[in-house]
Amino acid sequence: MKKVKKDGFTAVGLIVKQDWEGLIREMPVKWDIFKNHVTEIENRKTNVMMDISLKQQHGIYTQFICAETDDHASVPNGMQMQKIPTHHYLHHLHHGSLVGIAETFGEMYQYGKDNGIELENMKIDIGYTIQGNETHHDLYIKITD
Repeated sequence: MKKVKKDGFTAVGLIVKQDWEGLIREMPVKWDIFKNHVTEIENRKTNVMMDISLKQQHGIYTQFICAETDDHASVPNGMQMQKIPTHHYLHHLHHGSLVGIAETFGEMYQYGKDNGIELENMKIDIGYTIQGNETHHDLYIKITD
């Protein structure tokens, strides 16, 4: 695990706002919708998709299922464009199953605690593919400024 500065970027995708129970129900549905429409997003920088945990407030989670684009990308109906600013993050490359990603994020939070690195709720998980054959994910947790 290491501290990195990740440049800001633009992404287009679907916002999901739910409590924890709703998130568990809604995320697989939204992922299916997004995967079926991701090719409608012009000016994508890559075919790899990501899940960004934008915030958690009063028990409501705001997730952004998206693909990185340039600033002039088309925004299909029902999707949104978000600009993610430059931040410092704790980064780790996750190898293994999708199920293990939550555990890896937990290990990253523990690493931050053990090493005096104050981490926020904002997380970025880059590595999803339409086929679901990904072999690794780049995981980032925002470091408090």
